[in-house]
Amino acid sequence: MKLTSLLFYVSSFLAGISCFDAAAQDLDNMGKQKPFAINGSLGIGLGTYNANGIPDRQRAFSYILNGAPTLSVYGVSFPFSVVVSDQQRSYTQPFNQYGISPTYKWATFHAGWRSIEFSPFTLAGHTFLGGGVELNPGKLRFGFIYGRFNKAIEEEPIQSSGFGQLPAYKRTGYSAKLGLGTERNHVDLIFLNAKDDVNSLKNPTPAAGLKPAENLVLGLSTKFTFFKRFLFDLDVSGSIYTNNKLSDTIDNIQLEKVAIIRKLVTLNTSTQFLTAGQTSLGYQGGTYNVLFRYRRVDPDYKSMGAYYFETDVQNYTAEGGVRLLKGQMQVNATLGLQNDNILKDKSYRSNRKIGSLNLSYNKSDYGIDLRYSNYGITQDRGLNPIIDTFRVARTNHNINAMLRYNIPGQVVSHGIILVGNIQSVVDLNRFTASQNKSNSKTANLSYQLTFAPRAFGVNTNFNYTVADISFGRTVFYGPSVGLDKQFEKGKYGLNASMSYQRQQNNDKNAGSIFNGNLNGSYRISKRDAANVSLMYLKSNSKDITLPSFNELRSSLSLTHSF
Repeated sequence: MKLTSLLFYVSSFLAGISCFDAAAQDLDNMGKQKPFAINGSLGIGLGTYNANGIPDRQRAFSYILNGAPTLSVYGVSFPFSVVVSDQQRSYTQPFNQYGISPTYKWATFHAGWRSIEFSPFTLAGHTFLGGGVELNPGKLRFGFIYGRFNKAIEEEPIQSSGFGQLPAYKRTGYSAKLGLGTERNHVDLIFLNAKDDVNSLKNPTPAAGLKPAENLVLGLSTKFTFFKRFLFDLDVSGSIYTNNKLSDTIDNIQLEKVAIIRKLVTLNTSTQFLTAGQTSLGYQGGTYNVLFRYRRVDPDYKSMGAYYFETDVQNYTAEGGVRLLKGQMQVNATLGLQNDNILKDKSYRSNRKIGSLNLSYNKSDYGIDLRYSNYGITQDRGLNPIIDTFRVARTNHNINAMLRYNIPGQVVSHGIILVGNIQSVVDLNRFTASQNKSNSKTANLSYQLTFAPRAFGVNTNFNYTVADISFGRTVFYGPSVGLDKQFEKGKYGLNASMSYQRQQNNDKNAGSIFNGNLNGSYRISKRDAANVSLMYLKSNSKDITLPSFNELRSSLSLTHSF
């Protein structure tokens, strides 16, 4: 290793330990933790590769050195990783954004890079760099955060690869939560205000489509359990989103009663006021449960406290389940309706129907699981009438089944599993039905034999798949077998597997693929282990557009834990 690389790793490590990322740490227990501790692993790997019939897909010889040390300071973990290989040299930390949230009794403090959720439609997991506090003394629920949600990024010209750096304004904001109750029963009022800094870019380019935005969100989040078995929750939010702070202002908006809004957010011709909400009501019985959900999100609803919403959507969902025969049988069902164009400003409205039924019966030695789902979509008139030739009307059926049977024994045990799946798409539009045909059937039968006293196992399976689409039929089928043997109570072991798969296209032989794998492991000591593997692949193609080839891979790895 070059001296410069070594210095880079050491300096990066020393710089890294000055920052950290951790879950909430209980300060009451920090005194019981070790002041300093380090653990992790180091490893070395060597690999070879050879191919005939195709260009090499990797190097003939490769190596990799890796380490994953974790430093702990009073229970706060600092994970790192070091990788040196023939293709790259890097020092990384799994978290390139660091923060901490220590907890003391009913107070939690946030500092650094954090991701917090106050409600689904306000502050909903957007990562920010800053600080905050959450206080829960008794039934008071208070939270406040402030920080930078986006950093300023200057535009970079498009490189020869076709990619360039997209610009962004610096975005800062804050959010507050005030509520009463417990996690099980509460009412919370949430407020969020964030804005882009127009002066954060030296050379903003209008051609990039970048516009400074501003956002004000007010939300209400509640959850209640009543009469012991009923559950109710509600989340509603309204978002005032100004897409371009530099657009023409509106002076004649009548906001005398809520004049404070003008002080919190810029109002102009690019401002939108949109809403989002969801609610559910459920009943949890002794052996059954029922739940009704409703969700509605306006088109283009946005919050600067969240990354993404599925918008212009309205969902109605009913769910239910029952347990029978002392819990051995379970039946669950779901029925849902969904539509878009909720503001009735689109040319068409799409309607979706989703239904599913799950049935399972399981005992210690055998069991069965059945699942049926149905997904349908149709279109209705919106602003314009629908032309039958182009109307979308489809239904997707999906059936899954699994049967299992076990014969346990102290010396020899057997296991048999049969899995089947049927999928079909039915196009209800006679003008497009012939182009949208799609049906597939899959079956897999597996058998496992285990000799417990000898730590030896054998598993076999046979797979069969047929797919019918508009331009033909494709069939895949073939067996596989695997062996596993452990020696000296797992000190070292061997396992091998082979599979063979044939393919037919429109009843014509399209070729076959053979896979073989051999793996060995050896536990040198409690902290040291070695693994070796050999992999062979042979493709015998009968398709003139695809070559026949074979590949051979091998690898050796040594690991040390500390």
